Amino acid sequence: MNDRNDIIIKDEMRNLEFIQKVEKSLCEKLNIPTLKSGNITIRNEKNWRENEKEIDYCWLINISKSFVGWCWIFSIKFNETHFREKNNPEKIIQGIFTTDKNATIENIFLENRKSDFKDKIREFKNHELFNANSGITLDGVSYKYLIYSKNTIVRIELNNPNSENWKNWEMLVNELGTELSKKSEIKEIEKIFG
Repeated sequence: MNDRNDIIIKDEMRNLEFIQKVEKSLCEKLNIPTLKSGNITIRNEKNWRENEKEIDYCWLINISKSFVGWCWIFSIKFNETHFREKNNPEKIIQGIFTTDKNATIENIFLENRKSDFKDKIREFKNHELFNANSGITLDGVSYKYLIYSKNTIVRIELNNPNSENWKNWEMLVNELGTELSKKSEIKEIEKIFG
């Protein structure tokens, strides 16, 4: 391998490690062990099982705008479950947050959605996996889009998507980001969607 390939591989490994640290930081904030779909066991400080929940799906999007800033938005759907005397209702939690350079969450805003809430990003079905942007991308906006559902983990990275379907997806991301950023009243996040 030449030096350029070594640099690319090291950058990709750092990127994956950073994403894993962000996920871990988010899990700590939400008091869950993982974002992956399926049954999860909630343990207390003595490592005793105190609850069990089930994640139907989760998506997480990093939005990075050149010369403006970056943040993450996410959605997690929990299915209704029962564990001993605990009844865990079906619910969707959506949120927006920023992290420092070590992937530790600095600012976070969470919103519990009603049971009839329609997750538009989850419902979006027109991903063009080979036609996001055929041009040259330098500055602008980039996305890291992570999806966890039953037996599926998907990671997509996009730079300045300009196909019609990806622009429609981007519009949904911006609508949700704008809504959550206004409710959060976190200035650093509001300027990204301003």
